[in-house]
Amino acid sequence: MFINEISKVLKYIFPKLIWKKNTELEIEKTIYLTFDDGPTPEITHYVLDLLTKYNAKATFFCIGNNLKAHHELAQQILENGHKIGNHTMNHVNSWHVSANEFFNEYQLCENEINNLGTRSVGFRPPYGRINRFIYRKLINYTPIYMWSFISGDYNRNNNPNVIIKSAKKNIHPGSILIFHDSKKAFPVLSNILEPILEYGTQNNFQFKTL
Repeated sequence: MFINEISKVLKYIFPKLIWKKNTELEIEKTIYLTFDDGPTPEITHYVLDLLTKYNAKATFFCIGNNLKAHHELAQQILENGHKIGNHTMNHVNSWHVSANEFFNEYQLCENEINNLGTRSVGFRPPYGRINRFIYRKLINYTPIYMWSFISGDYNRNNNPNVIIKSAKKNIHPGSILIFHDSKKAFPVLSNILEPILEYGTQNNFQFKTL
């Protein structure tokens, strides 16, 4: 069975990674929507329109090649008040390449973000795969954001109603939620994103960037 909420064991093993964004000074109810793998024409536009409708801000962990191919769409993300983070140049699995290759992927994506006239908010490893290089070396260059709740929208076999129910149960102040603005995820994303935005709004949550 697919589990939406991150294991407490992983949080214990990797305490330097950011699983939740919360501070003692932040007393308002705030949650952080994040979108991986874009920008993707049509899908990212759909997401941006919904975020505008609910006056919500979000963070997009983008693939460098998608930023390069869809420069204007990336600019629109920024113009709408959202933030962009690094998701490597080619969505590379850190378990399958050398440390040098992975760092190069990171740097190439950073260059694409810089070309937009902005700075990356941080890094999210593709597939959530962490290795020694990321945890001991890359973390010295950038904040590494994981998540409190993963929607599972990338698997069309996951039931949207179950995801929405799980989201409502597991969303708390400081939660970081993962969605994907990709073609693969859209069949599920299109059924879950608005109900979750609506739930958060009705329960007085604010949606902010990381």
